[in-house]
Amino acid sequence: MLTIIFKIILCSSLLIGIYYLVLRKEKMFRFNRFYLLLALVFSYVIPFVKINLPAVSQQKKELIFDEIQTQQLIQTTTQATDFNWMNLIVSIYILISIGLIIRTVISIRKIISLKGQEINYQNQKVKLVEKNLPPFSFWNKIYLNKSYFEKGQIDNRIFQHEKTHIVQKHSWDILFLQLLKIISWFNPTLYFYKKAMTDNHEFLADESIIQQKNNVKDYQTLILSEILQTQNLNLTHQFNYNNTKKRFIMMTTKKSKFEKAKKLFAVSTFAGLSIMFIQKVYASEAKLEGKSNIPEITTNNFVKLDTIPSKKATQANIKIKGKKNIPPPPPPTEMKENELPIPPPPPPARNLAPAEFPEGLTALRTNFMNAFDSSSLSGKGTLKSNLYISIDENGKTTNIKADGPNSNFNNEAIKALKAVTQDKVWKPATEDGKSAATVFQLPITMKFE
Repeated sequence: MLTIIFKIILCSSLLIGIYYLVLRKEKMFRFNRFYLLLALVFSYVIPFVKINLPAVSQQKKELIFDEIQTQQLIQTTTQATDFNWMNLIVSIYILISIGLIIRTVISIRKIISLKGQEINYQNQKVKLVEKNLPPFSFWNKIYLNKSYFEKGQIDNRIFQHEKTHIVQKHSWDILFLQLLKIISWFNPTLYFYKKAMTDNHEFLADESIIQQKNNVKDYQTLILSEILQTQNLNLTHQFNYNNTKKRFIMMTTKKSKFEKAKKLFAVSTFAGLSIMFIQKVYASEAKLEGKSNIPEITTNNFVKLDTIPSKKATQANIKIKGKKNIPPPPPPTEMKENELPIPPPPPPARNLAPAEFPEGLTALRTNFMNAFDSSSLSGKGTLKSNLYISIDENGKTTNIKADGPNSNFNNEAIKALKAVTQDKVWKPATEDGKSAATVFQLPITMKFE
């Protein structure tokens, strides 16, 4: 999940950076609006898209998982568990999101609760409010102070400016962006997107006035007189001084001869970022042959084997040994990095049921196969390691250790297994009908030829 969040932030940052560097000063307002909306949708969707690629044969490496009975050790210790930082982070995330929802609802309520008289002016809903504030629009209604409605008329420039916001549905853009802020407030680029969008909306509205052959200088004078009455209302489009200088510049800016080239560059950027941020899933050689090397294995009356294949098939052939009763290796005399001493097995428990992966062992094996990356491993000979997965009585993976002699092999195995079990809740093991913590031992071997 952290990888997906990082991709969203990085992708949205690159796209908004391109907007500010290449597109912002160009007089192609409709294209810029489309680009900003597409950039947001693209950034939040592309990290979830997967593409299946064929296996690529490289150095032959065989990752072997012995099919031995998993050693399940009931943990009876009453020591206090480590503080769960993930629960704290999730709680903070939810609290801030709820706060943003409340703030959004209050902002909308503040707008629609303005006191005033509603009229229909040129087939457009207009609310003449008592409060002294500049014209603004929200959703499908224009809000004006009563002083703007004189002798049954409204200044056509003000009316057309605000009506353009409504006709082009600019409020939808702002509400969509606000929704993204609620679910991903931690993404700093959203605040740059909001600034870019509101500026672009004003450029579009100004363009509609100028195209009606209105005098540009008179219109600019009107804007300057209106910004003196500015009042901050979130989620609305209104005359304000923050972007007045840029608006005046855009009113007199001519179209650039590089406009088409910049549009082409912006569109091609999405294709390049697709290759960078899409999830690539490499097919295993076993799948390419139409065969499955991931059997459903059971032993005794109640224990499913938790042995799992394998590594990315882009760099390995995968083999699974036949069933053997191989005893677990003895603990090393000197503890090394990522090693865990093997606890002595307890007396046989009655009615012991092992923990179960939520998506099933087949999914666990397949995910581990895709997560294991042997590209950093090389040489000749054989690498061995034993993995230990600690699962608490609530079904959460609390720790993963390895006791093999090769630290690189250990680290990659731990990394792959953590990626597979992250945020997953197991069905906890039970002893005599009560939930119990367990430790699984998973021996793995890699052969280099």
